[in-house]
Amino acid sequence: MGRAISTSCGLRPVIRTRVEHIEDKAMGSTSTQMEIGDMIEINRSAYKHWALYIGNGEVIHLVTPDGPSRVSFCSFSSSSSSVSCKGTITIETLQDVAAGNTYKINNYLDNKYNPRPTDVIMREVDKMRGRTIKYDLLGQNCEHFVTFLRYGQSESKQADDFLKKLLSGQLGLIGVLAAVSVSTVAAANTLSK
Repeated sequence: MGRAISTSCGLRPVIRTRVEHIEDKAMGSTSTQMEIGDMIEINRSAYKHWALYIGNGEVIHLVTPDGPSRVSFCSFSSSSSSVSCKGTITIETLQDVAAGNTYKINNYLDNKYNPRPTDVIMREVDKMRGRTIKYDLLGQNCEHFVTFLRYGQSESKQADDFLKKLLSGQLGLIGVLAAVSVSTVAAANTLSK
């Protein structure tokens, strides 16, 4: 399979390699086209986990080095009101990461940023695999990680939406306390998958 060059918004060329068809068991055994660099949104009920497709049925994402029961490796900062953990950048099959949950391609920032060329993304993947980095639910989460790989910019709509609701008072005190407790458990679960 060859390489195709396309432009995004006509600004600069984006190099794409192989379009792959993946049997999508989580979505009902339909064939899904995925390209290297696609952001994969995995539905985990209360939150979304994010991974980046790197070809051959594999994705790169963040996991906790010590598993879901090790919440002690996460800390809560009262000054920034955030949960912070250590995360390891890991490559696994999409099917293993999805673990039976539904998922979809969601390159939602393509209208805002140009995706980086595939070779640049894959160089970053090679440099980052196996590294341990700071993981913060609101400032440096799995969504920030995959948007950085795809666009060279770190963003998280999920974290931004939470902060907007918090600042506008829509969550209320009980909502904030529930969100903090859910996010602590979700961090441990997300990072371990």
